[in-house]
Amino acid sequence: MFDLFKTFITVYETKSFTHAAQNLFISQPTVTVRIQKLEKELKATLFLRDQNHQIIPTEAATLFYPQAIAQLKDWQQFKANMHQRSANKMPFKIAVSHSAATSIMPIIFKVLEPYLDNLDLTIEMQNSEEVFKLVCNHNIQFGIIEKPIRGDQTQSFALFQDELVLAGPQNTGNFFIREEGSGVSHYTKQYLKSSSLQIDHLISMNSNDMIVAHIKAGLGASLISKRFVDQDTIFQELNAQYQRVFYGLAYLDERDPLVLKIIDDIRKTKNI
Repeated sequence: MFDLFKTFITVYETKSFTHAAQNLFISQPTVTVRIQKLEKELKATLFLRDQNHQIIPTEAATLFYPQAIAQLKDWQQFKANMHQRSANKMPFKIAVSHSAATSIMPIIFKVLEPYLDNLDLTIEMQNSEEVFKLVCNHNIQFGIIEKPIRGDQTQSFALFQDELVLAGPQNTGNFFIREEGSGVSHYTKQYLKSSSLQIDHLISMNSNDMIVAHIKAGLGASLISKRFVDQDTIFQELNAQYQRVFYGLAYLDERDPLVLKIIDDIRKTKNI
C-alpha cells in the first residue's frame, strides 16, 4: 500500500507519469497500474489528462495528497524505529538437538521470554555433534545436546533426564536409526551391539518426526525418546543404560553479562 502512496505523491508533484517512473526507478506501466489500484481502493479518480495530455490532479487527489504525505511519513518513522530497536538488540543464537527441539526447547523458551525485548533471538535444530561444534567456535551462545560431549572451549551441565525406549513392531526386519552425529544414534549403536533383534534393513533418517511417523505406520522399530511415545505407539522399556541426560552447552570463556545471566537462568530450570 505504501508503494502506492509513494507513487501517487511522485505523480502529484511531478505532474507526469514518465517523470514519476524515472524518479522511482520503475517502468511507466507500473506507475499506471499503481495509480489505478489506488483509485480502485479510494473509489475516486485521482488524475485527468487535458487536451495537451498534461496530467491534472483532481479534487480528490488534492484532498488525498496531505493524507498520503502524513501516512508515508508515519510509516517511514515506524520503520526507522523498528530498525533502531533491532540494531540495539543483542544477537542470541541457540542450537538444539532434534529430540530437544520439541520436548525441551519450549521449556527453555519460557526462560527467555523476559529477555526478548533485548535479544535478536535465533533458534535452529542440529544434531548433537553439530551443536557442539557451533558452541566451540562461539557461533552460538547456547546449545542443548543429548549425549555427553566435552571440550576445552565449552562448559556443560545436566538439564533434563530422558529415557530411550524400543518402539514400533519388531517383526518387520526394518530398523530406523538417526544419522551419524546424533545423540540417539550414539545410544542406538550401543543397543544394536548387544541386541538379538533380527534386522534385515538398517535405515538412517535425519529426523525424529520422520522416524516416529514410520513407527506409527507399523513399518519398523527404532530407539526413540519416551517423550515421543503416545497411546498409539507400541514400545518396550529398556534397562538403566538407556536413561540419558540432555545437556546445556555454552562457550567456556563467555564474557557478556546478559548471556551469562540467561545461561544461569536456564541452568536453574533443570530437573536433575
